[in-house]
This record gives sequence, C-alpha cells and structure tokens, in this order.
Amino acid sequence: MRRLSVLALSSALALCTPTVFAADDDSASTIAFKAVSPVVNALINADDAQELMDKAEDDELTVLQSLALYLAAAREDPQLSQASYHAAALFARRGDDELAQRYLEEADERGMWFAPVLAEDEDFKDLRQTEFFQQALAHTQARYEKVAAGRVGATSVLQPSRSVPMPACAPVLVWLHGYGINGELDDSDQPLADAGVVLLGVNGTQMRESLDSFAWTGPYESTHRVVQQGLDELAAGQCIDRRQVYLMGFSQGAQHAGALLAQHPADYAGVLLVSPGGWRQPVPTESAARGKRVFVINGEQEGPANQKMSADFRALFGQDNLLKSRTHDGGHSYPQDWQSSFPQAIRWLMGKDG
Repeated sequence: MRRLSVLALSSALALCTPTVFAADDDSASTIAFKAVSPVVNALINADDAQELMDKAEDDELTVLQSLALYLAAAREDPQLSQASYHAAALFARRGDDELAQRYLEEADERGMWFAPVLAEDEDFKDLRQTEFFQQALAHTQARYEKVAAGRVGATSVLQPSRSVPMPACAPVLVWLHGYGINGELDDSDQPLADAGVVLLGVNGTQMRESLDSFAWTGPYESTHRVVQQGLDELAAGQCIDRRQVYLMGFSQGAQHAGALLAQHPADYAGVLLVSPGGWRQPVPTESAARGKRVFVINGEQEGPANQKMSADFRALFGQDNLLKSRTHDGGHSYPQDWQSSFPQAIRWLMGKDG
C-alpha cells in the first residue's frame, strides 16, 4: 500500500495540518511540519490499511493525527469496518455528532460485528440513546452472535512429548490467557506440557475487535462453564484424570483461574497464577478451597492494582491451602526463566517436585 490513493493522502493532510497565524513563515512551517510528519511517515511507509490502523493507536499521536490515519485506512480498504468505527469514536469524543453518525453508519454498512466493544465504548456515551446508535448496535449484536459462535470457548490441545512418561489417564493443565489474546497453543508452550500434563488452551468468553482477540467477562460462572465444556471435549478423545485438573492463567486469565479454584474446588486440584490482573470483576473475598496447592507469581515492577490483586490472592488462599509465592524483577510479564521455572511450578502443583 505504499502508493496510497491521492484522495486518502490529501484528506489526511487536510485534517491534520493546523491553521497557523504567525508573522514568521519559517516558524509556521515548522509547526505545521511537526504536526503532519507522523501522518505522512505512516502513509508513506505502511504496507496496508491494517498497518495504518496499528500506527493510529500510537500513544504519542494526537487525536487528530490518529483520526487522519483512521480516515486514510477507511478509504484504502472499503471492507475494513474497524477503521470507520474508530473514526466515528474519535469524532464522537470531539463532540462532532454528525460525523460520528456518518462513520458509525459506514462501519455498520461494512459489516461491523464487535458488539461488546461498541456497547462499552465511552466515546459514544452521549450518543447511546440516539436512534442511529441503537440501530447500529442492534445490527452489530446480530452479527456478533454469528461470528462468535464456535470461537468463544474454542480449545487448543498440546500433548506432552513422546519421551515424557504419562499415566493411562492424563492430568490436565487448563491455560487461561490474558486480555485481548487467545488460547491457541504452539511449540513455544511445549515446556509446560512436558512437565507431565496435557495442556488445554481455552478462548475467553467474549470476542473483542478481531477474530483472535478474547476476554474473560461476565460472572466467573461463565468461565467455569467454558472450561468444563473444553474438558468434556478433551475427555471425548482421550482418557483424562478429572481429579487432576490444574489451572494456570496470566493477567485476566489468572484472576479467573484463582476465582474458579476458590468457587469450584471439587473440579480443580490447584492453580498457578501469573501476574493476576483485571478490572471487570472483584477478586472473591471467600474461598471454599481447602488443602489445594496454589502458586502465585508476579513482577516487582507491576502497577499498584496488579500488586494488590496478587496480594489478595495470596491472602485468599494463604490459610487453608499450601501456598507458594514468587516475585521476579520484571513487570506485567512472564519471568525470563519461565521455560524452566513454570514446569517446575507445575510439577509442584502435582506434588511431584519440591
């Protein structure tokens, strides 16, 4: 897409270039160039409309600069409903209701399907009761139901390497991903399975803005249902030990994994919580888990909210269960040694290693 349409380029530049009243022409040119250059660079160097979208999300850009890139992306790819949607949201944020309506209707016409994102977008808070917004939301919700079917709660399975000795009925480690990603497993996850478990990845309970982006939402019971459904599907193809079902989660997935053990201890044998974090639901204040193994890991450089959630889970499981705890010197991420330390933690959950 290095040869952008002239219309897209001129539209973006017209929107982004400020009107400058200054006696010094050089000063005015410098100010205008600084405002326009990030947009021009993106338009010149982006390979496609999606890359323009990605560049528009740069935190260092102004609202107008991002808006220019979304508009350019919308013109470059008439099928890209996300570009029109983001343009509508930014117009709404600026209080330009007419243009917000125009581009939201364009996104609707292009097949916008990500209803949960639209429904909760604070940029549209003043327009939610309008007829055009309600109509677009209804259409989007209908599309979402079709798109999400078969994807929400979908599973991915990774078996241990053949050299790993396994019982006839295998223990299972259920992997709950962080916000905005998915449960798809690949070769990089093999060290986890080689700890002696069948690794089961599960997509979250809600799709976000792309087909491979999910979140864990609603009550914890909805997460429990999709996990149990995934286990049932796995059990239909091989023998698994339902008494040895362990949970492992990162970020929002860790929050939900901890809640599942607290509320359904008969179904889960232990949990590895890695950097728990989230804002949609509170951490449970009571736990029915007794005698379970719980391992909590978090980074010392994580934000205060995540630090508190890690502390809350340590307190929740600290009295009546066997709790192990670790911090690492990073932030909201895996520790650098995760390929060796996580398998060791998994074996500890199963009572195999110190």
